[in-house]
Amino acid sequence: MSNNSILNIEQIKKEKSGIDVLADIYIYAIFGEKITPSDLERFKWYGLYAQDEKQEFFELKIPLDMGELNLEQIQTLSQISKDYANNSLNLLNSQKIELKNLKLHNLPNIFNMLHKVELNTSFEAGHTVRRVLTCPVNGIDETQLFDVTDLAKRLNKTFIGNKNFDNLPNKLQMAISGYEEGCDVQFTPDVSFNATRDSKEKIIFAVKIMDRTIGYVTPPQILNTAKAIASIYKDYGDRENPGNNSFEALVKNWGYDKFYDILNASINYKIQKNIFIKNNPVPRKPRMGINNSKIKDESYIGCRFNSNTLESSTFDSLHQLLTKHEASKIKITHKANIIVLDAPSKNANSLAKELEKIGFNPFS
Repeated sequence: MSNNSILNIEQIKKEKSGIDVLADIYIYAIFGEKITPSDLERFKWYGLYAQDEKQEFFELKIPLDMGELNLEQIQTLSQISKDYANNSLNLLNSQKIELKNLKLHNLPNIFNMLHKVELNTSFEAGHTVRRVLTCPVNGIDETQLFDVTDLAKRLNKTFIGNKNFDNLPNKLQMAISGYEEGCDVQFTPDVSFNATRDSKEKIIFAVKIMDRTIGYVTPPQILNTAKAIASIYKDYGDRENPGNNSFEALVKNWGYDKFYDILNASINYKIQKNIFIKNNPVPRKPRMGINNSKIKDESYIGCRFNSNTLESSTFDSLHQLLTKHEASKIKITHKANIIVLDAPSKNANSLAKELEKIGFNPFS
């Protein structure tokens, strides 16, 4: 049995999967009953948290695939903020949007609005494989070795909302990077895949478990490697002791060599160890300010923001400026800054100056 004296999380998950509770959220919203502690725990699988013991207000965290938002999504989030969240929203360094001070009865409308613009909150938290982390300027920085967009999308499609991975011993966070040194995400992911070149200039990916590279795989092998790692953690992670149920604890208990051996036994190819790596990293370009994209006639603009809390009117102004200057998407970085990803180069300077006027800081 679990030693958790407050809630036995493993028992809660046995009673009902966290991925099956969206209908329960709607039922509570309709009838207005106080949510049980067990259901509150399960609702984390959908990014929902009570802000106070009386459950007068709730907060909702919305994870963003690749950290990106398009114009329609920006507009919808601003509208939700106006209608239900006191005209404010928060940018989180986990590449998420946070809405606070929500009323329970408004949640069905909020979830429906998010669904219409292809935003969802499943696997935001809970004992799941989280959305894979990527680098802020993936696909547009010419110093990057490999564009990991397609690989990241395949990883998210495989894991997010998949019942085979909705009940791990604890969370599992993966990252994938087109740079040898990985992404600067302010913490060490459980599993990282970082692009590098071998002696024949072929792109391969270092498989990094916490802070140690255990071997190398080819790009087509990444998905199966990731699935094998998640399955090992699901099958062998400690479910009896909440203080020892992390992926890191499993690896430290086994040791890296044993983990490597079990991983290799779980796949039909070998994670190569003895590969000569041609290590010749190119200095990264700056992220902030106006930068030339590797996409012809486009620039990206990195902006610092003095506060992670934005008013809906500021989000509206951002939407208007992007539309005016023919840009269509932004990314929230791992430091909760914003990068305009696809500004036409001819408009980049004027867009940056107008962004500065509404509180974004491309020139600081």
